[in-house]
Amino acid sequence: MRIFKTSEIKMIDINKSLMPLAADLDKVQDIVEGIVKKVRDEGDAGILELTRKFDWPDATIDKLKVSEVELHNALNEVDTDLITAMTFSAENIRRYHKSQLPTDFMGEYEMGMFLGQRHTPVDSAACYVPTRKASIPSSLLMSVVPAQVANVEKIVVVGPCREDGTMPAGVLAAANLLGITEIYKLGGAVAMAAMAYGTETFPKVDKVVGPANIYGTMAKKALYGDVGVDGLYGPSEVVIIADGTVPAEWVAADLVSQSEHGEDSQSILITTNEEYAKMVMDAVNNLLKESGRGVYLGKALNDRGAIIITSDMAESAEMANLLAAEHLELAVEDFENLLPMIKHAGSILLGGYTPVPIGDYCAGPSHILPTGRTARFNSGIGVTDFLKRSSLIRVTPEWLNYHKSMIITFAEHEGLEGHANSIKIRSKKG
Repeated sequence: MRIFKTSEIKMIDINKSLMPLAADLDKVQDIVEGIVKKVRDEGDAGILELTRKFDWPDATIDKLKVSEVELHNALNEVDTDLITAMTFSAENIRRYHKSQLPTDFMGEYEMGMFLGQRHTPVDSAACYVPTRKASIPSSLLMSVVPAQVANVEKIVVVGPCREDGTMPAGVLAAANLLGITEIYKLGGAVAMAAMAYGTETFPKVDKVVGPANIYGTMAKKALYGDVGVDGLYGPSEVVIIADGTVPAEWVAADLVSQSEHGEDSQSILITTNEEYAKMVMDAVNNLLKESGRGVYLGKALNDRGAIIITSDMAESAEMANLLAAEHLELAVEDFENLLPMIKHAGSILLGGYTPVPIGDYCAGPSHILPTGRTARFNSGIGVTDFLKRSSLIRVTPEWLNYHKSMIITFAEHEGLEGHANSIKIRSKKG
């Protein structure tokens, strides 16, 4: 892991050197545009050809929807302990997201003018779950449950199958627990385009949510406008601010665990204690030696990991705000005084006993979070991702007659005579 000291390097320069690795986006974009066009122009035939090419060589169009038998068998294939864990997680996610539901309102703001706001769910949503390389039922729970709380009428799940056409039993079991029966074996950009345009076999939805590979992410960007999207998610990341009161082995374990997401994951420690930083580094090295995947885990730490030595906690918070991490652990004794200084983070985990996996699996807030510094302007998935706000306006004839001249003045200044006339014609009697 690289070591930076704010006494030697400006924080803005440290941040620049730690920016996410740039993929060959031009090449990716060209491929994505081709996929999107093929799905849009050819529908089912295009989807089948692309799925055979990228995921399942023996796919047939009728087998790209998960069957009732596959769903039923999944419950029998997974351990009962996992069912218990998923049920516990779903209950916590549901309870937490119910507290996010906004309140509609309507009231008289001045005599004769009534204003309000109402929230209505999208009619349909597709929750994308990465299922090609691993079984990640937690991601299904973290997107489907908020959609259910928002009262979305039609919720489908979509994700890539393996080369033999199967999907992970854990993911299917999670869908079964939530009552989701419409699941499609489509991956990346193919899935996004199918859900955006719809075909004879696959439904068009109003919004697609969930983390995907780089092709799926770039497809979201290209398709925005044809379908709603939640955000553009990249490699996973954690920043840990530590004051030395949490055992170095614990912090080291959290840094290493983040590397399990992939070689492009990022783990960063921020501390004012240089001696403690060395202890954490030693603990990281020990964990890598003990792990059978030490080389794999170590690549992310070596290429993208870092330890940043700051002068005080205020500077640590400033550095964390520049990094705007997906996950931010405040592994400090006095996190209550540090928290107000934090402005940008997807999820903030407070205290030494709250590592990232608490939020990943069972606390309640969704673990689908902004990455790549986008926490500066975006948030994790929540109920409001599936809701739309509509303003409500009503005025009385008396209010209109009294205020008509101001509205007409605006309209005529902007050269919109029709706008002005729509007011004049209603106020002639006045």
